[in-house]
Amino acid sequence: MPFVQIKYNDIYFDRKVQEMCVSPSFRCPFYGHSWSCPPNSPYLEKVLSTYKVFYLIYSVFDLETYIKIEKERTNRSELFIKNTFLLTKSFESPDLENEFKKFLTQYHKDYMKRLLLYDGTCKYCKIQNAGNCTFDIGDTCRFPNEKRYSMEAVGIEVIKTLRELHLDIEYPSNKYSYRFGLACFK
Repeated sequence: MPFVQIKYNDIYFDRKVQEMCVSPSFRCPFYGHSWSCPPNSPYLEKVLSTYKVFYLIYSVFDLETYIKIEKERTNRSELFIKNTFLLTKSFESPDLENEFKKFLTQYHKDYMKRLLLYDGTCKYCKIQNAGNCTFDIGDTCRFPNEKRYSMEAVGIEVIKTLRELHLDIEYPSNKYSYRFGLACFK
């Protein structure tokens, strides 16, 4: 199971990370359209400092093999297949969700509170087959206690955090696609 225990001091925060969702060169389609995404997401550096135990949870997908199979199947270019996967299929995949479930079934230590941070925009409504996020129609969040902020949405600089941890993970990678989350306990 892909997870590693880390310390609070291993996590790099920067308010500017939340601004990366919208810039002159890039605008995330979820920016301003989700209860869990900027500008609606809180900056959680101080909140996370109150937690005591942290686990980086991740999933690994063999992108190289997927591209090879898709090239033979569709006759599309490697770049097209990779971009299509990274922009659509990787975020729809339940792989990170499954890794969290496996981890939480094995985590038997007592805790008063937990906070789970995922990647990308919150997908909880879709997981529950409840439709899309209610933000754009002006309704309150259907599942406020299950809302899933991403690490970036709360100000965590994921790439710098990963690089400084010196894990045995080739990231960024042309061979694998990784998705990262953080489980926090107190």
